[in-house]
Amino acid sequence: MNNLIRAELLKLRTTRTFWWSVVAALAFVPVSIALAIAKIGTPSGTSLASAEGFRNVIAAASSGGVLVLLIGIVIMAGEFRFNTVTSTFLITPERKRVVGAKLAASSLVGIGIALVSSLLTLAIALPWLASRHVDLASHSSDIAIVLLGGIAATAIFGMVGVGVGSLVTNQTLAVTVTLTWLLLVEAMVVNLAPGLGRWLPGGAATAMSGAATYSSNLLPVGAAALLFAGYGLAFAAAGSRFVLRRDIT
Repeated sequence: MNNLIRAELLKLRTTRTFWWSVVAALAFVPVSIALAIAKIGTPSGTSLASAEGFRNVIAAASSGGVLVLLIGIVIMAGEFRFNTVTSTFLITPERKRVVGAKLAASSLVGIGIALVSSLLTLAIALPWLASRHVDLASHSSDIAIVLLGGIAATAIFGMVGVGVGSLVTNQTLAVTVTLTWLLLVEAMVVNLAPGLGRWLPGGAATAMSGAATYSSNLLPVGAAALLFAGYGLAFAAAGSRFVLRRDIT
């Protein structure tokens, strides 16, 4: 299995799409921090010194989750797009191991990107917050909760992506449907029916970072983690089952 995981990671490292996704994920960090801080002082904003305001800034560490989701889709659906799936399964006939390696590789990529994003967030956000006279020492627990939740959520996003790519093997369609759901459908549901939106994948992933948990209808961090992990396992199981039963020619 280790060899298969290393092979999947090697495939990713040799593609331009992967590196552009990594750059974009890291580029979102300073942008997310700036937007969160700029929101302070607006009618809908909160104080930087509050737990909610502080967590919303540090939550920039998980801003690359959607891109990791797309990477997960490419890992699986890309095999069908470039017609390499047949040779992949000929080399490794036990399809469970192939899917398992892709799930592990996407999760590792998510963890890696989230760790770098976390360090970048701390390097940018903490001095910026200190310059705004925010007592950083009083928010040490908030930092830990947000960063750990963001790392876990980003890893699960990778698993969900592989599951989606297994179910919708057309890469373009899979990416389009996923972005439409997250950026349009879920956004509408959260605004129109927040009590329902908290139970959707995007709402659970957002709550895992601890962002906006107090003033909104999002779930507590622990409950959101269990829910989003359940979504990740469900997508992984459904996608694996579909690939195992699919006729590959």
